[in-house]
Amino acid sequence: MISAFSILFAASLLSLLLHRTKFLQPFALTALIAGLVLSGTSVGLNGFETSAAMTLFTVVMLIVLIAFVLHEKNDTTITQALFLATASVALLQSRTMLAFIVSFEAVSLISIVLVSDIRTKAQAEGAVKMFIAGAIATGMLLLGAAFYLMGGGVLDAPVTSNGNLFSLAGIYVMLFAVFYKLTIVPMHGWAADTYALVRHSHAALLTGVAKTIVALAAFRLFAPSLAQTVEMSVPLLAILAVVTMTLGNFMALYQKKLARMLAYSSIAHAGYMLLAYVAVKSGYASTGLLYMAIAYIFMQTAVFLVLDTLRNKYGMQTLEDVKGLAKGNGVLAFFFTVQLFSLAGIPLLAGFLGKAVVFYAVVDAGLWYVALIALLNSALSVGYYAWIVKHLYFDEAEASVIFKAEEKFTVMSQLILFGGTLYFGIFAFVVFAVGKSF
Repeated sequence: MISAFSILFAASLLSLLLHRTKFLQPFALTALIAGLVLSGTSVGLNGFETSAAMTLFTVVMLIVLIAFVLHEKNDTTITQALFLATASVALLQSRTMLAFIVSFEAVSLISIVLVSDIRTKAQAEGAVKMFIAGAIATGMLLLGAAFYLMGGGVLDAPVTSNGNLFSLAGIYVMLFAVFYKLTIVPMHGWAADTYALVRHSHAALLTGVAKTIVALAAFRLFAPSLAQTVEMSVPLLAILAVVTMTLGNFMALYQKKLARMLAYSSIAHAGYMLLAYVAVKSGYASTGLLYMAIAYIFMQTAVFLVLDTLRNKYGMQTLEDVKGLAKGNGVLAFFFTVQLFSLAGIPLLAGFLGKAVVFYAVVDAGLWYVALIALLNSALSVGYYAWIVKHLYFDEAEASVIFKAEEKFTVMSQLILFGGTLYFGIFAFVVFAVGKSF
């Protein structure tokens, strides 16, 4: 059966033969477009099943990866992006614990291989931290699965709580393993260093693509169990969400390096995503998470690709470096500013509606005080996003930098991501139409 999964998997393997040729990039783009056309098809194996919400996100993810491949020059990274797309399609469609574990590990392995392109000591440090975090997450996931099976759980079926101690322990241990990938505090220790130290285009895939895929797939698998145990899950997850948002935003506030600032911002956004798990009783929780994931994958991928251009082309890494960027390179400054505003939650951009729907779900679940803390956190984050924009537009450059016109593929890549951020900031009905069909 021809499906998005089979097309992308075959393309991933064939791309290995096209390294160091001019055909790799157009081949990868063709494969991703073919996957886009077939995005509504199932993997075709037991344990995998698509839905309207997962199909919509698969479409969004493949559009983002098309933008990524247009930006990327490295052959190995393009091939890894194809493998990541393949594993992500499988993870999004996983309906049983076995399918989830296999797909989750595939995404984890590809992520580790991705950051293994080490050229400096700093990149080595980032890769090692991610490898250790990945190993711990894998161990916890398998330990949780063992507990779950001892409690009467079944591998080849959706996860449900049997009410006994082993079953509950298994579900929560597996969930905490997932939280390592989502960078939920206190499982976040590796994230800021890794995101800031590895190549920024790799960080774009890790923070933009891999994190949203895992958040959606885990919600699809674990939400029914969390709804069965709200007395335990709601207080626990609410505390984790509040701590994650607050710590991420306060740490971002004090950073001088752009990558570290946006890495801590990514941790704060993981807290916002976790709010959907907290509001699992609300009928808007799944729609809120889907909206947040769609907004996040566009804006987070875009900002890290901008950082990739700034570092590789102009050697810019800090707030001081980007002073006056708007006067020298207005195009890049514009795309950067729009995505920063979206991350801050400015209306008419996807980030605003993503947060608004999640916050509404929390209020709908009767947790208005958690929503209030989230709102205050969102207001706090505006400070450091606006601080970056101030450096771009209102400060004079301290060093003389010769700016060049951006390559057409770089502009096309950012235009695609800008279009997604703007479209989903205006046309909310697209997400609401499928949000409950997880």
